[in-house]
Amino acid sequence: MGMLLIVTGHVFGDPSQFFNSVSQPIYTKQLGVAFFVFITGWSLANETRSGYRVVFNRVFPVYFYGLLFALLLSCVYFFTGNDINESNYMPFIGGINVFFNYFPANPTTWYIGTYLHLLLFWYFFLKGKEIRKRHLLIAFIVENISRCTLIALEQNMVAYMLLPNWLTVFLLGGYLHKKRDNRWTKKAVWLSVAWALTLVFWSSSFNILSFDNAFPFRKIQLDGMWELPLRSLLISTFYLASTFVIFEITRCLPLSKIISFFARNTLIIFIMHMPLIYAFSADLYAVIGATLIGKVALIFILYVGIAIVSEFVQKSINIKFICGRCWRVIKRH
Repeated sequence: MGMLLIVTGHVFGDPSQFFNSVSQPIYTKQLGVAFFVFITGWSLANETRSGYRVVFNRVFPVYFYGLLFALLLSCVYFFTGNDINESNYMPFIGGINVFFNYFPANPTTWYIGTYLHLLLFWYFFLKGKEIRKRHLLIAFIVENISRCTLIALEQNMVAYMLLPNWLTVFLLGGYLHKKRDNRWTKKAVWLSVAWALTLVFWSSSFNILSFDNAFPFRKIQLDGMWELPLRSLLISTFYLASTFVIFEITRCLPLSKIISFFARNTLIIFIMHMPLIYAFSADLYAVIGATLIGKVALIFILYVGIAIVSEFVQKSINIKFICGRCWRVIKRH
């Protein structure tokens, strides 16, 4: 779901699109990132292996495929545009990209830097500790102070990419880590209906306030010193409430081979979909038209098509074997 929201958000990027009008002051695709962060916190809290091995096993495939495609894009763009897209390598240098107020050339890979910081934050501060409600409250406060400060300093992209922007949903995952699937499908239906009605209320209420089209956070067109803290509180509230409700809905659903298929291919979809949008969307729209049908077709190609390619790539490259061999080499030295 998280990856589908992100792909859809990049195809329906226009702020005036209905897809982007239900979650002000954020863009709907940002919920996909919130879901990624949450499930990272949830799964880390359930880890029983040593901390070193956990961080290594999670970073390795992200860096392996991330660097592989960064090199591929460098080759392509060097011969077609005389540019190696060097900013694509910044997330792999300790996640330094999050301290610069712009995205890499392949925009979604900013998250690789943030992902590393989430893992390191867990390793140094959360590993083996129980997260309680007071920790969520502290995280909520720190998140909003950090976000407000950076936005006030006109570092909007940094405010978005930096770990504190996602701190509360990350800790929420750890707080709820004991919750498992309960297979109560009726509850999922009722929660889905309630959530849909909440979205209608939220979008109807906050569209009245009038938001601009700034990115990554829309500004409420209000005068006075309260605009920024109000905007930040709305951002955190929407991240938190949406992630919690969607978690409660999805854990009630039955297992699905289709969901498992897309889940295991999410990493390569995440890395590759934006370069393909840049490369092929104009040609596709020239044939089909930049209509709703054209955009849905592009989403299908990106989401389903890359997942199928990813399945073949992962069968060709035994990433677990490579990761295990590298780990043994590191242990020996």
